[in-house]
Amino acid sequence: MTDKSDTPESVDSDCLEAFDHLYAYVNGELTDKKSVAMIEHHLDHCRSCFSRAQIERELNERLKNSGKNTAPVALENRLKKLIEDF
Repeated sequence: MTDKSDTPESVDSDCLEAFDHLYAYVNGELTDKKSVAMIEHHLDHCRSCFSRAQIERELNERLKNSGKNTAPVALENRLKKLIEDF
């Protein structure tokens, strides 16, 4: 990411550039310290991108927790029977 001033003309391009790295950043996959610092700086100054990052974090957390639920035994048995009868 490039270091740009916070002028109105640069905001859109800064957001587009931040968006290119947002998912890697939120998932902890962005390892370049300079890129991490620049996206964090952008998120500190851009409410829209900050909100998007928060939504992605929340979505990731909900997806992670959704795999912890198990189906009721009755449903599992019903599905097994349907598959066997298929």
